[in-house]
Amino acid sequence: MLGIATLFCILPCLSVVMGFGVDHQQMVVLSHQTISNDLPTQIVASATAIATPLSSVFEKYMSTLSAYPLPTKMMTGAALATAGDAIAQGREDEDYDPSRGASFAAFDMIYRAAQHWLFPVIVELCRGQYLLGAAGAIGAGQLFDLSILTAMERALASQLIIVPFLYYPVFFTFTGYMQGLNFEEGLDRAKQNFVPLMKRNLLFWIPVQYVQFCYIPTDLQIPFLSCAGLAWTFLLSVLAGSAKKYSNDESDHETYCVIGTESECVIPEDELFPPVMFNDFDESDLSDAQMQVNQEKATTTQMEEKEVIMK
Repeated sequence: MLGIATLFCILPCLSVVMGFGVDHQQMVVLSHQTISNDLPTQIVASATAIATPLSSVFEKYMSTLSAYPLPTKMMTGAALATAGDAIAQGREDEDYDPSRGASFAAFDMIYRAAQHWLFPVIVELCRGQYLLGAAGAIGAGQLFDLSILTAMERALASQLIIVPFLYYPVFFTFTGYMQGLNFEEGLDRAKQNFVPLMKRNLLFWIPVQYVQFCYIPTDLQIPFLSCAGLAWTFLLSVLAGSAKKYSNDESDHETYCVIGTESECVIPEDELFPPVMFNDFDESDLSDAQMQVNQEKATTTQMEEKEVIMK
C-alpha cells in the first residue's frame, strides 16, 4: 500500500521532468544502435526495463490530465500535500494525526482548483507591462528582456496578492477548523506565524514561480508547484531535524514550524530557516580548536628550524 502511495506521489514529479516532448522509445532505439554489446549495454538495458513501465504510466497520467485537468490537478495536489504533511509529522514525537493530514489534502484540493482558475487571469493581466514601466521610469527599460519581466511579474502577482490575501487566510481558517481549533485559537496561530511564514515562503516561492511561468508547460504548472511544495516541506523537515540533532537545547527546536500547523510551533524572527550546525557550536570548542592549530603550526616551525641547523 505504501509503495502504491509513493508511486502516486512521485508520478507528477516524473511528469514534470519527462514531459517536454521527448520520445522516450526513440531514445531507447538510438541507445541500442550506438552502444556496443558490453557491460554498459547491459546497464542501459536494465535502465530501459525500468523506464518503459514508467513511460507508460507517465503517458496515462498525461492523458488523464488532458481529459480531466481540474480533477487530476486537485488529486495530485491532495496526494502530495498529504505526503508533505506526513513528512513534517514524522519528525514530531507525537503519533500521526490523520485529521491534520485530511485537512491538508482537502485544503490543497481547494487551492489547486483556485489556481486552475486564477492562473489564466494572472497570465492575461500580467504581460510584463508593469515591471517594464517601472524599469523605464528609472531609465533601465532596455536592460531587461520582456519575457523575463513577464514571468517575474506573474510570480510577484501570485506571491504578493494571491498568497497573503487568499492562500493564508483560507489556510489558517480551514486547517484550524479541521483540527478542532476555535476561532480565537486559529486567529492566534495565524497572528504568530503569518509574517515569518510569509517571509520564508517569498524566498523560496518567487524563484519557483518564476521558473513555473517562464519554463513549465501550462498543463504541468500546477503539478510542478505540488512537487515543489513537497520538496520544500521535505527540505525544511530535514533542516529542522538536523537543527534538533546538533542543538544542546532540544526544546527550542522541537516545535520549529515547517508547514505552520504543528502543535505550538514557532518561527523565531532570526531563524526563518532551521538553524543547522554552525549556530549550535560552543565558542569554547572553537577556541580549543584554534589553540590546537596554533600548537601544530609551532611544532612544524620548530622542526623546520632544527632541520636548517642540522644542514
